[in-house]
Amino acid sequence: MKKLVYIVPGMGETCEAVRYKNLSTALGEIGYTVVGVNPDWYKPISNAVFKTPKHAVIIGFSMGAVIAYLSAKKYPCKKVIFASLSPIDTFTFKSFYGFLLSYMSKEKAEAITRDVLRIKVSLKNITVPYVTMAGEREKDLTAQFLVPRTGHYMSKAYIKAIVDLLKN
Repeated sequence: MKKLVYIVPGMGETCEAVRYKNLSTALGEIGYTVVGVNPDWYKPISNAVFKTPKHAVIIGFSMGAVIAYLSAKKYPCKKVIFASLSPIDTFTFKSFYGFLLSYMSKEKAEAITRDVLRIKVSLKNITVPYVTMAGEREKDLTAQFLVPRTGHYMSKAYIKAIVDLLKN
């Protein structure tokens, strides 16, 4: 069976960004077929849930990790890598809505904020194997693997850590 990985980028990003292309290339070099998932960031996050084959791996970064969580919870897969999983349980309506207003209309920002605040991420409720990762410079994030010399960014060090994890 072919090795398959889905990549879900961070909020407002697409898999066309150089950092995700670099991740795709690195995963291809170790034998993975890569599928980029580009959510419509102007719609509620819960609408971005996608189905994967049971033998697939999902890598989600930041808010993309929330989508990876929702997808893996609904459609079990081989493994999920939560890279810098957004701590949405700490978001307030005012702060997240204010952040989104810089990028979209009031109506869309309100709909997305209400949706995100309804989502409850509990890794205890997921049945597939998973790994949590975070940059060692990230504040308020705990993870099984800390990526050296990295903050909240899909850096070369982050890519190397993911590749090393999936080589095994």
